Amino acid sequence: MSETLATVGLNGVKFNAAIGWYPEEQIFKNNFIVDLSVSFKASKPFTEDNLGQSIDYMQLHEICREAFVEEVKLIESVAQKIIDKIIARFPRVQQVTITIKKLSPPVKAQIESVFVSLIYNK
Repeated sequence: MSETLATVGLNGVKFNAAIGWYPEEQIFKNNFIVDLSVSFKASKPFTEDNLGQSIDYMQLHEICREAFVEEVKLIESVAQKIIDKIIARFPRVQQVTITIKKLSPPVKAQIESVFVSLIYNK
């Protein structure tokens, strides 16, 4: 029997949060963009409209939103928290790829964004 590996994701999700190593980043907050993809083995073909067969992207958004409210300093920590919550809520997940961009970081250079990417493989 063949298996289908399906992917659900979010692209360009915007958050504003007090995440940053430096005190001024925690005071003035930063703008972030999240790109997330979650791959899982489909239990059967997608022949019916059954959300239970898939992974609800609204739940993925809620997991991300919750992670950006928590007090942390590194975007790596936020990315890991998101991955951990996804694999806890959806045990059939095979892979999670997340990229978090911090827009206009507070450095003395013209930088559009900095980013962190993490990839989880089961």
